Amino acid sequence: MKYLMLPLLFLAGCSSTSSVDENTKRLCENTLYQYTQIRDKGTTSQYLSLFTKDASFTVKRFGIELNGSKELADRFESARTKNKSVHLLTSGDVYVSAEGQLKAASNFILFMKEKNADVETKVLSGRYIDNLVISNNKCLFQTRDVIVDRIDTL
Repeated sequence: MKYLMLPLLFLAGCSSTSSVDENTKRLCENTLYQYTQIRDKGTTSQYLSLFTKDASFTVKRFGIELNGSKELADRFESARTKNKSVHLLTSGDVYVSAEGQLKAASNFILFMKEKNADVETKVLSGRYIDNLVISNNKCLFQTRDVIVDRIDTL
């Protein structure tokens, strides 16, 4: 009898997991894809509109830790002045963590070349790990951790 109950317990446990409603998922997926477009061709105000005012952005591999709109804007403008980039996003997943936090995980490929130097193009690949919030019917990045898994050159 106890073995007959195992599948039932397993199914009950799975059904109690929090899921993201379709509207929220669509809003957040849109934010993930807008990030790549705006980061490559958008304005500073468009870029900041993707983040909360107190958002954090980290790339530990490069020692980058940004906090708040001012630091995000300064870094965006500096990077856009110095580099030409093309960001590609693959396999994004929006979900609710066990703690009830709206999150996303996605993979990226970044082609980057310095504008004023005759150097090879760098190709970075890795993952974005995001904490997200819904505010005024928009999905915003509260934190974005960039994990660079590999760097190559062309």
